[in-house]
Amino acid sequence: MQWGQIKTLFIVCFLILDVFLVQQFFEKREQAQIGLLPDSTIEEQLEAEKITLGDLPKESIKETYISARRYVFNDEDQKKLDESENQSYQLFNDGTILLSELEESVPIDVEASDEDITTKVKDQILHGENYEYWGYNKEANKLLFFQSYKDNPIFFNESGVVIVFLNENQEMTRYVQTMLDDFNKTGEKQELIKPKQAAITLFSRNELYNGDNVSDMNLGYYTLVPLSNGLQVFAPTWKILVNGERQYYVNAMEGQLISMDENTFVEDTIQNLLDQIEQ
Repeated sequence: MQWGQIKTLFIVCFLILDVFLVQQFFEKREQAQIGLLPDSTIEEQLEAEKITLGDLPKESIKETYISARRYVFNDEDQKKLDESENQSYQLFNDGTILLSELEESVPIDVEASDEDITTKVKDQILHGENYEYWGYNKEANKLLFFQSYKDNPIFFNESGVVIVFLNENQEMTRYVQTMLDDFNKTGEKQELIKPKQAAITLFSRNELYNGDNVSDMNLGYYTLVPLSNGLQVFAPTWKILVNGERQYYVNAMEGQLISMDENTFVEDTIQNLLDQIEQ
């Protein structure tokens, strides 16, 4: 390649980088300006749009980032599975992925209470106390359980999930399980953005519409960065429920809106785990 072409390529790359940085600058400035608006002004805007906020937590919360690694299912885990009369299992990817088939399927009423579904599934899986029921994904016909840390769920992480496969009669036939371990706090405690500010983030990003109600908000964790040595870092994250059905996620440390689609997560996670099993 001639020097002139190389020089042109570098110029184009730098222009693209400049455009990206400018875009990031204006997004940050917009978020900062929203954050500086007085509460009265924001409340007037919300009132004008008939957007209401439910009984959101008001106390200040301080938290840290956390880190964890994938758990390796050990001999004791295998002994428990061997003692089960209703499961045949295999371990993959150096013992970090558990795939279990049930000899006899377990009926699941997907319309039952979360407590009933949780009880039925946790009777079948290892370390069930570390997971909480997330919900039934109708499109994939699967149940999702997310691992929790100190009673706060770790949202959409393929290294800390149980996916329950249902047949056409909505019976549990098998499941795939991964788990996180070796949790540690990372860095100093920081005051999290308040739930009201997280709701304002949605408003500023045009994710709240006329007549919407921010009906609930809960704290969990979301993957901040996966590191090459297998360590993952998680940020405290607000899960925001709008009108009792739409879910949004806002980084509780820095205030960014996190884009996440449950159907895509289920499809990608199953495919990724299957790829690791095949390897």
